[in-house]
Amino acid sequence: MKISSVSQQQKNKERYNVFVAGKYLFSVDEVVLAKYQLFKDRELTEAELAEIQEEDAIRRGLNKAIQFLAHRVRSEKEIRTHLAKAEMEEDEINIVITRLAEMKYINDLEFAHLYVRTQMNTTSKGPRQIERELVGKGIVREYIEEALLDFKDDTQLENAVKLATKIVNRSRKSAKRQLQQKLMTELLQKGYTTELAQEATIIALEEFSEEQEQDILGEQIAKLIRKNLRYGPAKCRQKTITSLQQKGFSYTTIQDYMLEHEINFEEEQD
Repeated sequence: MKISSVSQQQKNKERYNVFVAGKYLFSVDEVVLAKYQLFKDRELTEAELAEIQEEDAIRRGLNKAIQFLAHRVRSEKEIRTHLAKAEMEEDEINIVITRLAEMKYINDLEFAHLYVRTQMNTTSKGPRQIERELVGKGIVREYIEEALLDFKDDTQLENAVKLATKIVNRSRKSAKRQLQQKLMTELLQKGYTTELAQEATIIALEEFSEEQEQDILGEQIAKLIRKNLRYGPAKCRQKTITSLQQKGFSYTTIQDYMLEHEINFEEEQD
């Protein structure tokens, strides 16, 4: 078969349409066009046509991968998944990955280091959560362990304390015991070790005084009495104490406060 003409596409200037006997046959990337010298009167065999189309598929995959990488650094697994969604064949994906590696677009160890540094500088995630995310991105254990060395112990503690302090600031109506439990739970969920979570909890609650807790208890009692007065004195007392215990105040602390302040369940508290 002989190429009768070649024309540049209007919407994509990097691709060209190839015609045989005046009829459209296929389109190719400009790099493939130049590589195979696809110009007017060029004779093509069926084998050459198959090779050209295969090369063009790989070139399109390479372009898709580079566009995907333009937003941020990606792991090899992320790129493979992206190309698979574009319905590329596995052998074509393997070739694209090889070429990207040769072009220095893929380096999972470098990706792991960058990912760890980015997460520790911009998020409140602990090392275990970052580790889980890297596993999900297909990074091998050896690379993950090396990259996590970038997340120094002092930085981990600093980040954990910042997170714990934010939690304390948004939970000012809770008893200290409940706050301790909440801090430990959230820090562990964020991927910090038990030891580090405990240390961060202690630091974040250093300024949480007994007087502060007493003030919070008083505010909560007054609020709950106003809410529960409609049930009558006995029921009001019972529901108020139950709610306070659920907020982390011990029964003894509640009783002592009520006795000291002569809490009256028969009339609304100021």
